Amino acid sequence: MSQKAALILIIMLVLSACVGTQSMLVEDQPLKGINITIDPGHGATQAYDSFRIGQTGEREEWINLRVAKILSRKLTLAGANVLMTRTKDRDVSLGGRASMAIIHQSDLFVSIHHNGSVNDLSMDLPIVYFYGSGDMNPASVDFARILIDSMRAEMDFQQQLAGAVYSDHLIYNSGTSVLRNTIDDMPGVIGEGGFFTNPSGEGRLKSKAYNKLEAEIYYKAILEYFDRGIPSAMCLLPDTLKYIDLLRPIAFELDDGFGNTFFVENSFKVLQDGVQIQSIWDSNSGILTATPDSSLEQNVSFQVFARNLQGNAIHPVPFKFMTKAGYEWLSHEKWFEAFDEAETLYSQAIQNSELDVLDSTLHLYQLSLELQIVHPKARIAEEKILELLKKKQTLVDGDISDEIEAQQSRIREYYPN
Repeated sequence: MSQKAALILIIMLVLSACVGTQSMLVEDQPLKGINITIDPGHGATQAYDSFRIGQTGEREEWINLRVAKILSRKLTLAGANVLMTRTKDRDVSLGGRASMAIIHQSDLFVSIHHNGSVNDLSMDLPIVYFYGSGDMNPASVDFARILIDSMRAEMDFQQQLAGAVYSDHLIYNSGTSVLRNTIDDMPGVIGEGGFFTNPSGEGRLKSKAYNKLEAEIYYKAILEYFDRGIPSAMCLLPDTLKYIDLLRPIAFELDDGFGNTFFVENSFKVLQDGVQIQSIWDSNSGILTATPDSSLEQNVSFQVFARNLQGNAIHPVPFKFMTKAGYEWLSHEKWFEAFDEAETLYSQAIQNSELDVLDSTLHLYQLSLELQIVHPKARIAEEKILELLKKKQTLVDGDISDEIEAQQSRIREYYPN
């Protein structure tokens, strides 16, 4: 072979290697652009919590952190922008964990935990919790199901097939703090990868090799979830809107997570303040048009539901708007402006029988307290609200004694002499 031919061959091999490397890098970054919060549960509880410990001294918060650190590294290598709510054995407030995830603009919140039982040491199974109702939180349930199936298939438990996906309302009536406070922004779960109170379970969870296996389970579940595409809805109302006109249709642009408009037929639903309203889907434009109901409330919220062809649901983030009633209610921006105008009208409202003037005065005193819950003349406002309600009772046909009694109780309980 001539030197020229050999040189050309070397150049071709180098170019081929470079192209192959670039392709590999792309394939190795499947989570590029994805924001994920990993929350290792608890932390630094040994001084006061005697429950989260196995029979040989292994603590839950230590296991949680080990698994989370391994998972975080794997996700970062896959291109994800990962936030860890803690990286050491320290206590982080539940509200702080949720706030960090929201500030991070996370696409998924994963809280890593392990379970315990004081009355049945043989208990050992996986559990994945989601917030609230499954119907109202479908995206979280989608991920939870992927995760629980992987846990049951690849991890070891005493009750191998007994694990399941559950609502966190089974634990607390109001749900868990971290999931309750992130639900409006992202799907999220709490994973319980076995019981540290089970002797065999604790032995496995102490093993770094088993911690790596568990982290791999979370990692593969996250990959599968995002590989199915993350469908989304965008409200087409302008950000500069002062209040929503509920007499006009409201439009949402939907994306199936792949830049297309391919969704499961009849999976579309729009809720207004939790109640389904009429909607029409146009697959050509990707627009879901809903017909709002009239409302006397000051604010209104819409949620969009649909499922893409890969099986992932839209996370129904609430779209919140002020109504015309709300816009008219906020007639002043400063508490003292509302209070001063109420003071101007008060005598007229008490002395005359003009219901319109009385309601306007009531509104202004109440608005001053809404704008600034505690202000220098708050008690005066509360007492004058009570007097105006008593006056109103003499002018209206209906009974507002409950409202009067509630205001009397409010003053007595919140403003002691």
